[in-house]
Amino acid sequence: MIESTNQVSHSGKLSVRLAHPSFPQPERDVKVWRYMSLAKLISLLETKSLYLTRVDKFSDPYEGTLTARTAAGIEAHLKQLGSSNGFEELREIFKKSRMETFASCWHANDHESEAMWRLYCGSASGVAVQTTYSKLVNSIEHQYDVHIGLVRYIDYTEGMFPDANTFSPCMHKRASFSHEHEVRLVHFSMSPPEPEVSPESSKIPWDLQVYADRIYVDPYAPTYYFEAVKAVLAAMCPSLSPRLEWSQMKSLPFY
Repeated sequence: MIESTNQVSHSGKLSVRLAHPSFPQPERDVKVWRYMSLAKLISLLETKSLYLTRVDKFSDPYEGTLTARTAAGIEAHLKQLGSSNGFEELREIFKKSRMETFASCWHANDHESEAMWRLYCGSASGVAVQTTYSKLVNSIEHQYDVHIGLVRYIDYTEGMFPDANTFSPCMHKRASFSHEHEVRLVHFSMSPPEPEVSPESSKIPWDLQVYADRIYVDPYAPTYYFEAVKAVLAAMCPSLSPRLEWSQMKSLPFY
């Protein structure tokens, strides 16, 4: 099904956003994690804002792009409608949408992930903010142009998106990334600037004190690093101090 890019739902009602077909919903009580550096944690505490990165700035060059079969399907559909240029008529629209779409990526898992620690905190100096999907949903209730849901993982050589709305490219990734079990918060800019001056990120209000269940310290970090994180929380948001813990991966074996 081909859906016009300007038909993407921007309804402010949360139930409508959660029902959007591009945003499949997991169980609401699943834990979600954001692995980050201490600097990003400090920024989150200081600004009380969650940063969303422009999707074309992610490291994977396929982010926000179409699969080959999806592009071919759009071209065939347009030619059936009498188009002389086929997909070329929409190519620039889809390319531009990568500069208008911003995302915050979370890992959905009831347990910590050693792979995520290494991917996002490779120098043994990171933290993980853990909350639940339900709380993450609640955090965007009044962010009327932000959607949330599970990323789908498909084969970009043989796979095809179920439709061609603007959100489909940013809510699909190559199957090679399926270990990320990713949940995304996505903001689509309604009135984007020209591409050459498009901002590389956007932000939404997000209070760590309200939404974080736990803050875990990298299991491979030295003791002084834990104490440094503890001092940061004590200075910036003392109420979070009781929620700070070592990664459960650091626990000693029973024998």
